[in-house]
Amino acid sequence: MATVIQIKRSTTATAPTTSNLAEGELAYVQDRSADGASAKLFIESVDSSSNPVIHAIGGKYYTDILDGNSTLPSNLSVGNGDTSGGSLKLLEDSDNGTNFTALKAADSLAASVTFTLPGADGTSGQVLSTDASGNLSFISTTSTIGGASDTNFTSLADGHVAIYDNDTSMWLNKAVSGDVTMSDTGVFTLGADVADGSNIADDSIDSEHLVDGGIDTAHLSDDSVTAAKLASNAVVFASVDGAAVITSSEGVSSNSTSDVTFPTTKAVFDYVSAIDVDDALGLAGDTGTGSIDLDTQSLTVSGTANEIDTSVSGQTITVGLVANPTVSGNLTVSGNLITDDITTATLTTSGNLTVTGDLAVNGTTTTVNSTTVSIADPVFEIGDDSSDDNLDRGIKFVYNDGTAKVGFFGMDDSSGKFVALSSATDTSSVFTGTAMAASFGALEVSSLELSGSISSYAGAAPTNGQILIGDTASGLMDAATLTAGEGMTITNGAGAITLAVEDATSSNKGISSFAATYFTVASGDVTINDATVSAKGIASFDTANFTVTSGAVALTAIDGGSF
Repeated sequence: MATVIQIKRSTTATAPTTSNLAEGELAYVQDRSADGASAKLFIESVDSSSNPVIHAIGGKYYTDILDGNSTLPSNLSVGNGDTSGGSLKLLEDSDNGTNFTALKAADSLAASVTFTLPGADGTSGQVLSTDASGNLSFISTTSTIGGASDTNFTSLADGHVAIYDNDTSMWLNKAVSGDVTMSDTGVFTLGADVADGSNIADDSIDSEHLVDGGIDTAHLSDDSVTAAKLASNAVVFASVDGAAVITSSEGVSSNSTSDVTFPTTKAVFDYVSAIDVDDALGLAGDTGTGSIDLDTQSLTVSGTANEIDTSVSGQTITVGLVANPTVSGNLTVSGNLITDDITTATLTTSGNLTVTGDLAVNGTTTTVNSTTVSIADPVFEIGDDSSDDNLDRGIKFVYNDGTAKVGFFGMDDSSGKFVALSSATDTSSVFTGTAMAASFGALEVSSLELSGSISSYAGAAPTNGQILIGDTASGLMDAATLTAGEGMTITNGAGAITLAVEDATSSNKGISSFAATYFTVASGDVTINDATVSAKGIASFDTANFTVTSGAVALTAIDGGSF
C-alpha cells in the first residue's frame, strides 16, 4: 500500500502556538463544529529576532472570502502609497470597460476618523451632514433662515425677535412689548412705575444699591426698624432723645420696673453709693474663724509646702496639689486610689491592690505568698544579658518527699543544655544534682544524643535482632525483627543481623547471571539489548505508522499528529 503523509491538525478553530509546532511545520485547524467556516492553514516561522512565530498562510476561511461565499472581515484595511492615501475601487461592468468609482482617504490626516452612514435613505435634495463625531445623517439645506421649512417670518421690523410657537411648530418674528421694550440695537427699556413692592423679590435690594439719603422717615412704616435691623454701636447717646434718659438729679430709685427709660452712668453710681453695705467679710475654716475689712484688707490664700500650691490671676484663685506632693504622715484613701506613680519606702494595703499600668519592682527580693498565681503573659522573661555572669537560667522549686528538697529545671550555663534536677544544690544560682526522670506524651527533637541505653520499648526489654521500623498503620516506630524469605537466609544475633543471599535455581529465587549476547548489566541494572538489522531484540512500532507481520516492518503512514 502507498504511504500516507498527514500534517498536524486539530478539530477546533483555535490557532496553534509555537509550543505545538517546529520551524517549517504545517498545521490545519478544521473548525468541524462550523463546517470549516474558520478553517485555516498555519506554519511556524521565525521573526527578525529569531523568535518563533505562527503565520496563517491559507485555508477554507480565505478561499470562501475570495469566492464570495462569506463576508469580508469587519475591519478591512486597504493599502496606500508613499504619497497618496488608500482607495477602494468599485469597477464598472467588464463589458463596458475598466472604469471605476473609488472611495479614497486624504493623503494626510490629522487623526483617524470613522464615518457612520445613516440607517435609512433621505429624501430628494437632502445632503449628508456630520455631528462632528463621525455620525452621518440626511438634512435639508437653505440659503436664508426665512427659507427654512420651520419658519414663518413676515413684516420684519426693528427690535423683532425669533420666538418658537409649539402649536404651529414654527419660528415666528415678534416685537418686544408691554412694560419692557427693545430697540434695534438690543437695548431694553422699563416703563414708568413698573417696579414696585409687588414685583421685587425679598433680599433683591441691598445697602449697596441705595444712595445716601435715599430712604428717610417718610419711607419707614411704624415698628419697621427693630433691634435685629441695627448694627453694633449704631445707636449712641447723642442719638437718643433726652426724655428717654434718667439723670442723676432724677434718681434711679424714683423709677419703676415698668419704665422704658435707662439711667446714665452718674445716676447708677450715685444710687449704688447711697446703699449701706457691710464692709467686712467673715471667714470660717475647718478650724478657726476670721474676717476681712473690704476697704483696707485683702484675702490671702496660703498653701502647704510640698503639698498644696496656690496662685491668683485677676479674679481667679487656683488651689491644687504641687507637682510632687509629700505626705509626712499616713495617707488613708477610703475609695479608689488612681495614680500614675507611687514612690514610698513601705506600701501596705489590707485590701486588694489593682495596678492598671506597668508594675516595676527594683529591689533584690520579691516574695509572693499566694496559693494561686495567674499570669496572662504567654512568655516569661528571666535573667540579664548585659554580661556573661556564668549563672544558670530556669525555675527553682522546693518540695518535700519526706525530706525538704530543691528542684530545678532550665538551662545549665556550663553545658548550654536544658536540665531537670530532682535533688539540686543551689550555689549562687549555679545548680548541680541528680537528673530527674521525665514522662512525655509525645517528644519532637531536631537531634537526639543518648548518654545511656534504651532499656525497654513499649514496656518490654529488646530481643536479639530487634530493630525500630516505621508503621503507617499506627503512625509510630515499632519494634520488629527481620524474617527470611525465598532466596534469603537471616541470622539474628546479640546486636547483629546476618543476611545471606542464595543462588538462584530453576525452582528457587536467588542470585542469577545474564548472557552478554542478550543482556547488559551495569551497576546492578539489567537491560535487554535492542534489536538491530542483523540481530533480534526488543523493538516497538507505532501501529498508526507501521505494519508488523511475522517480524517484518512496513511503513504505512507519516502522521504529524494533532494539537
